[in-house]
Amino acid sequence: MLSFYKITCTGETMKLTAEIFWNRYINSGKRHLLITGWRGKGKSTLFNRMTGFVSCGNAVLAGLTSVYVPKTGVMLVDNITKAEAAVGIYCPEKAEIGKNMIPHSDGFYTVGIPALEAVAGSDEEWFAIDEIGFLESNEPQFQQALRKAMDAKKLLAVVRKTEKGAVPFIDEILSRSDAFVIDLDDYDNADYWD
Repeated sequence: MLSFYKITCTGETMKLTAEIFWNRYINSGKRHLLITGWRGKGKSTLFNRMTGFVSCGNAVLAGLTSVYVPKTGVMLVDNITKAEAAVGIYCPEKAEIGKNMIPHSDGFYTVGIPALEAVAGSDEEWFAIDEIGFLESNEPQFQQALRKAMDAKKLLAVVRKTEKGAVPFIDEILSRSDAFVIDLDDYDNADYWD
């Protein structure tokens, strides 16, 4: 079971499970459920648990999945059609500045945007994106398709954390008034990794 811990104002430790986070989302009355935090905080693990709450027993949730291929790049996969295309290409020369991927626009046009357009026009209530981050921030048409899909449906997503102001698109997504944001940096999940 995925567990996070928060020290309360009385000094007690409170265990937080995926179900508690889900109930907080439901009680918030917000439309979207976004998970953020720095690397290694458990974003993907919590995302995977949350898909069980939103999928209503469906095997696959419409949306997009990013697949990192070491020393090659990042592939974007349509969860329904299984179409895939590169959206990031590995560039070792950039490794020293912490971003060793070069955005590859074609993948957003051939897979990303069509998947989001299909979501917006579907009968599904939810869609999921396992990571929104730096690569997406360079694609205005993908961003517009995502906004349109978010206006039509509910989104469950992991949003990569950046320094405030560093990536305006990330700031925009995380600050939407209709989004319930779980920032895992607010919690201690050290016990989970034991």
